[in-house]
Amino acid sequence: MPEHAAPGGGRAAMLTVAVAAVSGAVLALVLGLLLGRTRRAREGSTTPQALSFAGAAILGFFALFLGFSIAGTWQQLNSARQHTYEESRALTEAYWTAGGLSGADQPVVQERLRSYTRVVIDDEWATMQHGTGSRTAWQAIDQVRSAVDQATVHNQAEASARTDVLRSLSEVNAKRNARLGDLRASVPVLAIGGLLVGAVFVLATPSVIGLTSNPRNLVLMCFVGASVAFGVSMVAVMSGPFSGAVRVQPTAFQLALERYDQIDGDAGASALPPCRP
Repeated sequence: MPEHAAPGGGRAAMLTVAVAAVSGAVLALVLGLLLGRTRRAREGSTTPQALSFAGAAILGFFALFLGFSIAGTWQQLNSARQHTYEESRALTEAYWTAGGLSGADQPVVQERLRSYTRVVIDDEWATMQHGTGSRTAWQAIDQVRSAVDQATVHNQAEASARTDVLRSLSEVNAKRNARLGDLRASVPVLAIGGLLVGAVFVLATPSVIGLTSNPRNLVLMCFVGASVAFGVSMVAVMSGPFSGAVRVQPTAFQLALERYDQIDGDAGASALPPCRP
């Protein structure tokens, strides 16, 4: 599964884009029919210099807001994805260093780390689609910290391991807060407003400045409308790193669970007695 593709999200995104493109074409067609019947449209009395200036200015206005909006949503998506992998790496480091705790505390801490990781995948990811974290996940990470705080220390090696686990858990909390902060990431309202206004201007301008409503020109207007609507819909489907049609998946935490199994396997292999011929 692609990193940013939600289950069924790819088809939903394509459907959104297709509907938006058709809607844009229909809007352009209606504008062409309504505005292309004016006297100026029939006579083409606007000068070529005015046409060029007005067209370039309006197209530049739309392109500015479209580029800003797409770049903003893509940056938010990548930033949110990066935060999930940073949290996953901190969890893996905590799990690995927990192997140095005392025999009674090691399995408790590692199992609670596993439990937190599963809660993030199975419970919190669904709640993040609604713009909030999971209370169960907060309780799970607090239980990990509590287990480490209560871990007994018998020698310097165990004391050092406990310190390292606590340091990794502090990083987990910091990256978790960053991930939850990404839930509020969005394109500024001003940019969305400018994008929509620019889209309407682009569709309406040809008819206003003299494009007549004959079949060939109307087909051209439909092409323009579909292109403009496609750009606007791209911003819509990418908006919301964890809630949009194209959103971040819990791949990083699934990889963390796989890494836990590898760490346990390596620890078990190193504990086996050497084979004798």
